[in-house]
Amino acid sequence: MEDMMIQQRSRWVLGALVLVSSLLLFACGGSGGSSGDNSRTVSTGSVGILVTDAPSDDFKAIEVTVNGISLIAEDSDPIEIWSSADGEIIDLLSLETEAMLFTMVKDVQVGWYNKIRLNISKVELVNFDDTRIEVDVPSGKIDLNPRGTFYVNADELLLLQLDFDAKKSIHLVNANHYRLRPVVFVDILTTADMGRLVHLPGTIISIDTDNSQFVLLHEAIQYLIRSDSETVFFGPYGEPIAFGDLAVDDSVIAVGHFQLDSDDSHPKFDAVLVEQGDYQNVRGSLVAVDEGILKLIDAENQEWWIYLDDKTAFYDCLGEPIDRSELVTGQRVAVDVVENNQNYYAALVVACPETVDSLSGELESIDTTTLTVEGQCAEEASRASYYLLGEDSLTEITRDDLQVDDIVLLFGVEDADPAVCFAYRQLFIIADE
Repeated sequence: MEDMMIQQRSRWVLGALVLVSSLLLFACGGSGGSSGDNSRTVSTGSVGILVTDAPSDDFKAIEVTVNGISLIAEDSDPIEIWSSADGEIIDLLSLETEAMLFTMVKDVQVGWYNKIRLNISKVELVNFDDTRIEVDVPSGKIDLNPRGTFYVNADELLLLQLDFDAKKSIHLVNANHYRLRPVVFVDILTTADMGRLVHLPGTIISIDTDNSQFVLLHEAIQYLIRSDSETVFFGPYGEPIAFGDLAVDDSVIAVGHFQLDSDDSHPKFDAVLVEQGDYQNVRGSLVAVDEGILKLIDAENQEWWIYLDDKTAFYDCLGEPIDRSELVTGQRVAVDVVENNQNYYAALVVACPETVDSLSGELESIDTTTLTVEGQCAEEASRASYYLLGEDSLTEITRDDLQVDDIVLLFGVEDADPAVCFAYRQLFIIADE
């Protein structure tokens, strides 16, 4: 995953867990675009928060309870913008192949922002036998400190894709004792990098047949869903349909990307796929693709036989289209399926790379091109990134910051030949507690 996430990204690195079911980024006093002083207008824009996660095979679920969120501008006190005494729970591992829209907030005051603060009361690991392990969250408060700042423009939509890496964030202290050192990458989405595919469910409230678009109501906000000649439509029985088969009051899932820098009064969404009916998402490891049938095994070791159509869409985890022939046995896949007469039919297949290898321990030596970690040689792959991982922060550093005796965690590819150096793409120094 790490290799893929490097490409095409204008990436800001935040050191913290950004998990939120309702991240309401709005400015204090911003309502309808005016302040208490009627002689002065406060300009506002909109912010959409997309949350996603990197793959992990270690647990069935990772559930995070978020209780409060504050937005902080430079030289300003925190402004609590959302809170819940009971908290909201998010399962990170349900987001490994797509981006989920957690909130679309209007009336966010125009300006620069440089920090988000989260209050988290609990993190629980769910094992495959459904037993639970509670993870230590040392401070209960996580400050997200970007390398730069982000700006909300007047009457425009800003999209932030928050990519939490659970595998790198959960650390085993001793038997059944885990600690959270959260790792989150934040992408400011652009037209050059639209991010992962987004699933946007809702109800059709109006249809514009002449322009092949419709208005979708999702959590009290209306979105203009646009289609073109490349958009694929699937019906409630897993069969391809046409735009003209859609009707007002239909429950559908639009899959695609938001249009950036658009008028935020009516957010626009460009669909690559529209699913009509009761589709579900099935995740697991790819076993085979043979004669129009995809076979996978899910986390419960259940085998799924799923029928493919010539119109079934294929994408990778970055939201880029791929060909069916690019699927590889053993890959992690997520498939949007619908049941019909006890058979399952696929509208969408999203494929991810195999899980990367890791190497951890004491940094014993630093040479010009190689490192030695616990007796194992390690060297940079084609490119590598370096980070200092604190208790509740993540800071980007360089190779020059490494020191002998550092405790490090590397992610990359381990060769079958032990004489070949471990090729790493990311290295984390674990800061002293």
